[in-house]
Amino acid sequence: LEGMIEVKATETQQDIRNDFYCDNLTNSQRLQEERCCVCMDTPTKPKQLRKCGHIFCKECIEQCFNYKPACPICGTIYGKVTGDQPLGTMSIRTNGSRLQGFNDSSGTIILTYFFNDGLQGEEHPNPRTVYKGIRLSGYLPNNKKGRLIAKLLNVAFSRRLVFTIGWSRTTGHDGVTWNAIHHKTSMEGGPARFGYPDPTYLDSVLEELKAKGVTEESADDPEEYKEYSREIRY
Repeated sequence: LEGMIEVKATETQQDIRNDFYCDNLTNSQRLQEERCCVCMDTPTKPKQLRKCGHIFCKECIEQCFNYKPACPICGTIYGKVTGDQPLGTMSIRTNGSRLQGFNDSSGTIILTYFFNDGLQGEEHPNPRTVYKGIRLSGYLPNNKKGRLIAKLLNVAFSRRLVFTIGWSRTTGHDGVTWNAIHHKTSMEGGPARFGYPDPTYLDSVLEELKAKGVTEESADDPEEYKEYSREIRY
């Protein structure tokens, strides 16, 4: 993790989280009135998060960040969130068919995900038991916003955030399931059939990606979007 600064710490005492913190607490009176929302007490060795300004005990916020690098109060992300998606593959290709409602597009971006059956890991609901694999495709317009989303979905897949392991009502078994990043799995039929047209979908999925810390600004590692780069060069 990165991004926090120890109050009154020397440079040698700072750890990899230091950029998360403000250099100094901004308001000493506020500190006297503040309560750490984790332990509900006056902050001990207080830390103020740089982006959102919330204050916590040093030990409390570091324990929270070990679980998920996000502010416990407002959810602002610090660093990279990773998930428990099992081993699988993602491929990206394009075709010339336009999705309904996107006359500005040059065609369609097709995302294909594939997971074999496997054994659940320690991070999953039922470790060392079998889960069912899956093959799914999603569709995006090949326009500026669609290309951005395809890139960010590639980043999210690399961070193991797109899928998880869960119980399926359809099969009655544990299997690979979506992890709260919605996809259009049909090219037509509208929202009722998980297809287009749907004028709100692109903005909604950007918000879902942002909630998991995947933004255009955070997509700074080309290794996380190699599949995108191989197919889409503009």
